[in-house]
Amino acid sequence: MRCRLRKKYWTIRREKLPRKLDGLCDADHRVITVQPHLSGERELDVLIHEMLHACHWDLAEESITETASDLARVLFRLGYRK
Repeated sequence: MRCRLRKKYWTIRREKLPRKLDGLCDADHRVITVQPHLSGERELDVLIHEMLHACHWDLAEESITETASDLARVLFRLGYRK
């Protein structure tokens, strides 16, 4: 899937990553990769997390993690699903 984040096109794909990673943001190629087995709130959290990296490389990992988890939790409780 292609999407636009901060006026640049990115590709989001589901592909197997090394075991320790649930998601990865490759800024050089503008590709966000998410583990295919993720679902529910965890999938939403990882997608938001990697999109935040794509939009704001200057933010610290702790800020990205906390913000993504907060947004995913609220959106999931509001009923947002695929």
